Amino acid sequence: MATAIEGGSDVEVGFAKLQGEDFEYFMQSYSIMLGRNSKKSTVDVDLSSLGGGMNISRNHARIFYDFTRRRFSLEVLGKNGCFVEGVLHLPGNPNVKLDSQDLLQIGDKEFYFLLPVRSILGGPLGPRHHVSAQTSVVPYQNYHSGPGSGSGKKGGRSREFYEYEDDEDDDDDDDEEDLRGSGKKTRRDGYAPGEKKREGRAKIDREADDQQVLLLEEKDVVSSVATVLSDLCGPGDWMPMEKLHSVILKEYGNVWHHSRVRRYLTQEDWAIPEAKGKPWYGLLMLLRKYPEHFVINTRSKGRVTLEFVSLVSLLS
Repeated sequence: MATAIEGGSDVEVGFAKLQGEDFEYFMQSYSIMLGRNSKKSTVDVDLSSLGGGMNISRNHARIFYDFTRRRFSLEVLGKNGCFVEGVLHLPGNPNVKLDSQDLLQIGDKEFYFLLPVRSILGGPLGPRHHVSAQTSVVPYQNYHSGPGSGSGKKGGRSREFYEYEDDEDDDDDDDEEDLRGSGKKTRRDGYAPGEKKREGRAKIDREADDQQVLLLEEKDVVSSVATVLSDLCGPGDWMPMEKLHSVILKEYGNVWHHSRVRRYLTQEDWAIPEAKGKPWYGLLMLLRKYPEHFVINTRSKGRVTLEFVSLVSLLS
């Protein structure tokens, strides 16, 4: 829960921090709910008890880490919406990307969203910088300055620019020969000028596109698994891969493309002894590729090897 600001030597850590004039909240899970407590349910941050006013819904907004896009986002749920940097966002709008030092307002309560000075995913993190997509998740205890530090003004948003180099060689002279007397050029191998190179480049492009599609698919599966584990497991809890497979199959078996179901939820693509009797083998191999998000533990029971999975701990 949110705590009042007090002096002391205790140091708290978290993925992110919500900083108001009279409260602070360290985000120590992948997803938190903001709103107001009721007799039937509670939220992670009860803004009504912090002076947020009467216009706060029980489940007003959710801040979560988007595994697919590798960034924090805000999902607006309350009918009165949320302000981010002075812009009103309403339910049904696309999720809002959150940058460090963004000013949020829900009801009458204003607070800053702050990321650690060192990126939660590794490496230094400058002001207003996007979350890095590198290395493992490491909670950190130093955060960008919020209200009450310095002038209180925030710096402008940093922008990232990318340059694309065109390294294609349009000079096909090496593959051409000048026919005597005709003044025309042709290819020794029967291709029209430049055709063979274009075909080669097209093949490379197709392979690159396939790899990109596969990577996006992996990220989507990883995000789905992380969401399931976050919802069903507490910090440090382990889930048997057999149970995880059952839950994922029930949730996504009729949603995912059949090729994805075959790859991660059946053993059809894994004709090896290790996969025998384990329709989750493809999913297990995928999770092993992302040790920054998942911990895999194995236990032997006779001749049977059991696998268990847990989210990387968010606490130091």
